[in-house]
Amino acid sequence: MSEITDETLGVIIGSVAGGVVLALVVAVISFVVCRRWKLKRRSWDYDWENNDKVRITTSAPISRSASPNMLKRKSCPDTGVFKGMMVRSMTTEGIPDFSLPPERVQPCVTPKRSQSMSPLQQQNGLLGDIQPDLYRSYGGCEDDDFHLPPSEHGRLWFSVIYDAVVEQLHVTLVKAKELIGRGRENSARDPFVKIFLLPDERICRISKVRKKTLTPVYNENFVFEVSPNDIGDSILRFSVYDVDKRRVRHSLGHVLLALRDMDLTKGDTVWKDLEQSHQMSDAPGELCFSLNYLPNLDKIKVLILNARKLRQMCFDKDTGTYVRINMMHGRKIHKVKRTATYRATTDPTFNESFSFSLVGKVLDSCSFEISVMTSSKSPRSHDNVYGKVVIGSFMFSRGDELLHWQEMMSQPRTPVQRWHTLTGNSNAH
Repeated sequence: MSEITDETLGVIIGSVAGGVVLALVVAVISFVVCRRWKLKRRSWDYDWENNDKVRITTSAPISRSASPNMLKRKSCPDTGVFKGMMVRSMTTEGIPDFSLPPERVQPCVTPKRSQSMSPLQQQNGLLGDIQPDLYRSYGGCEDDDFHLPPSEHGRLWFSVIYDAVVEQLHVTLVKAKELIGRGRENSARDPFVKIFLLPDERICRISKVRKKTLTPVYNENFVFEVSPNDIGDSILRFSVYDVDKRRVRHSLGHVLLALRDMDLTKGDTVWKDLEQSHQMSDAPGELCFSLNYLPNLDKIKVLILNARKLRQMCFDKDTGTYVRINMMHGRKIHKVKRTATYRATTDPTFNESFSFSLVGKVLDSCSFEISVMTSSKSPRSHDNVYGKVVIGSFMFSRGDELLHWQEMMSQPRTPVQRWHTLTGNSNAH
């Protein structure tokens, strides 16, 4: 291997030294450039809201690094649009004085019913979970119950209307009240009603059974086919029954209604007291009279008009009929008057008027016992009571008789006329 000369060695050393010097120069230049770029970058701040560079002036020298410029949070930002909302700057000195406006009460307006919703759905929507049946009294003639006297066997509400075009009798059974309970505890019953159109007892309609109640509400409609020629001779009978756990049927009472005495065109709801008897053929007949109360004179006028269907009597030339009127004060007879006697007739016409004074007497303690009497020409015979009607306040009468008295009291100076069914001849004078 050849030896390296001094000249070659000097060239190599010079090349290395030159490279080192060049590297140092490049390093210094790079350091200076990077330093100046960093200083220049710190003097600019980027506005991220508007995407623009904003020059920030500061009193600090360039040699010192400027403190970061933090945005201050304001209680009331300056006016401007921020995400679709208008923001207005305001100082505490600029807040105006204000007061709350006077309170306004919104009137309660009942929402209109939707045609697509039933009344029950609307009611449930308005009341929520409240059950309206717990706070509502049932309809019919409930408001008329307060002034009615107590009933011995119970009371029945119904309506009757006759359509002569189609020859149909429509009967609506409304309700019953004050039924007699079971046993000494007067416990509830399971009442139902059978409706007969007499004289044919095969024609019958039966209502639904109402469980465990003494005041059943039915609101049921029944239809009977009957011709106009037979409607006047027909009798409507309501019979209320109860079936106990042993399947034994108990009769609670009956209502007998002669259709010839009814206005069958109105269909008004009426009430009748239940009776234990279910036979109307035993009734001795009927009597028609009117009552007229004159409060300015303290008098009551009784006009006896006529009687009809006195079919239990055996009339002959020696048998006569007259009407006796007993004015009762409490249980004592105060005054007695009578009509003339009519012979050998089952439909006598009297047309006689009588006046009774009430001076010094309480009207509610007075009543009238109007009796149809039979007499004979035989000297050994005595006059007998064929049938009678007791009319007065609730202390003395019930049913049609009580209604007649109440109508007289509510219509002073106006004669009030009614037909009344005579009771049996068990009482004799």
